[in-house]
Amino acid sequence: MPPLSLWLNLARSGGTLLARCLGSMRSVVLLSEVHPLGVRLIDPAEQAFRWHKLLKPGEVAQWRGGRGRYDQLIALLAARASDQGKTLLLRDWSHLDYLGVPFVEPAFASRSSQLLGPGSDLRRFATVRHPADQWMSQQRLDLLRGRVDPAAYLRGCRAFAELAAEIGFARYEDFTADPDAELARICRGLGLEFDPAWRDRYRSYANITGDEATLGERIGEIRPAARRPLDPALRDTFDANPDYADACRLLGYDPA
Repeated sequence: MPPLSLWLNLARSGGTLLARCLGSMRSVVLLSEVHPLGVRLIDPAEQAFRWHKLLKPGEVAQWRGGRGRYDQLIALLAARASDQGKTLLLRDWSHLDYLGVPFVEPAFASRSSQLLGPGSDLRRFATVRHPADQWMSQQRLDLLRGRVDPAAYLRGCRAFAELAAEIGFARYEDFTADPDAELARICRGLGLEFDPAWRDRYRSYANITGDEATLGERIGEIRPAARRPLDPALRDTFDANPDYADACRLLGYDPA
């Protein structure tokens, strides 16, 4: 398989904005929120065909909707991207592995890594966000609000933090403070060529998935956001959970 980059990130950790930035780089072919268990919901074959013309009209039917083996499809798309002088970047739908709600039971391990890693030139890197801020952002989504138990969420955060610490990671907060430096570091971690002209294109880059409420919004300047405090009762719940402390420690965050 040609070189392949797997970017792992959890829901509401800045992935939609980062996808705009990474996808706008000229040497990158981005597939957004793809996963071997998620092809009936977010189809990599459709994205490859509609967004990047990596599949021909006569080919897409044999792969659409999960037809054919996922790893063979990704290998084909990586080869087609390589033929264009580009690298295929998979924005992994890691939510399915570490939280799962409401689609699947989490495995607390990266299924994409397990499937695509053997016998391939796979570069992996993660992006993360403070677990408390990520929780509050997730609770603003209709899909997740009221459906997630804090203990289950924090278990997934800790498991993902362990993976991130193993493969390398960048923090969303650091990216918003210094976008060029952090994007360059993310590109190094993923084996991508950094394109400093991303700033000229990221606002108009539209070949992404994410929060439907924000995809059509005008994108302003990238800057750090003020943190919002947890509700006192929820703060006590988080502080008493060892998974929260472990996740923060592994990712270099202050639990407060």
